[in-house]
Parts: sequence; C-alpha cells; structure tokens
Amino acid sequence: MEIGKKIRELRKTKKITLVELSQMTGVAQATLSRIETGIMRGTVESHEKVARALGLTLADFYGSLDDRVDKVVHQEESKRNPITVRSAKVRCELLTHDAMKKKITPFLMTLEPKAETDADKTELGVEKFYFVLEGEVTVKIEKKEFVLKEGETLYFDASLSHQIGNRGAKKARIFYAVSPPTL
Repeated sequence: MEIGKKIRELRKTKKITLVELSQMTGVAQATLSRIETGIMRGTVESHEKVARALGLTLADFYGSLDDRVDKVVHQEESKRNPITVRSAKVRCELLTHDAMKKKITPFLMTLEPKAETDADKTELGVEKFYFVLEGEVTVKIEKKEFVLKEGETLYFDASLSHQIGNRGAKKARIFYAVSPPTL
C-alpha cells in the first residue's frame, strides 16, 4: 500500500480530520493532503510526526505498508520504497517488508555530492550501524567526526546527536541498520 493511502486510511479510522492531523503534527495541511493524494511522498521526518500522531512508531507505520508477513523476506530492487530525507540530495530506501515485525530496520542511503542530513537523535536504547558501499562520508557524532571510506563501518548509540554527509565529488552509498526498528 502507498504511504498516502495508508495515512488517509489510518486517519479516517481514528476519525481525525486533516486540519486536526496538521495541528497534531505541525505538518502543513496542504502537505498532508498532497501526501495522501500521492502528489508527494513527504519526508521521513513528516512520516514520523504523522505516525506518532496516529499512535504508531515509524517502523510500525512503514511495516504496515506491506501486508505480507514472512519469516524469510526477499525484496527485489524494483519493489523498494524510496523515501526522500529532508532534501532531494539524500535518498533512503527501506530494504525489507513489514519492518515492525523485525528486530532491525535495514536501509540503503544515497548521498549526492556535497549533501548531508540534518542532525538526528533517537531515544535511548537505539543503535545504528553504517557500512560504506561507495564513496566517502563524514559522520559527526556529538562533537567527534569520523571519515569513513568504502568498506569501512561505524556502530554507535543513536541517542547521541549524529549527522552524515558526503563531502566528495561523487555520490556515496551507505547500508545502514537501526535496532530496534524505531527511526
């Protein structure tokens, strides 16, 4: 199921109007309407605000987009759900179905040259793992900076403020996993 359709379905089930959802999330009513009608997808940040307002974790929300529940999950590249993160220069793809039933949430992040994410911070108990597949990235965790090259990894407590950027002239691709599956 598409993200917009899922938001509309959940919102109507809970008898929440677009105006109310906008007030609950701080996401503009026009933006919510465009997401629901499929004109735009929204950002992970807006998805997280909507999920919380509807009483779900983001992992549960994304997991509910796919109705299949399997112990072994194969996902073709063409079936991935691309999610724009805060800008067109940063793209994340959820690499599994039914994320709410998993213990980790795997993603593929593509950073265009000179792109970076906003600083992020999760609740205590959440961990992240980065593996650089292509390019070179800089990861800032609190006040410390790590430069990761192709093939290098970084594992950290995601409750610490963190940001990832691509200072290079070519795109960078990073496999990353979040555990437990809250984003």
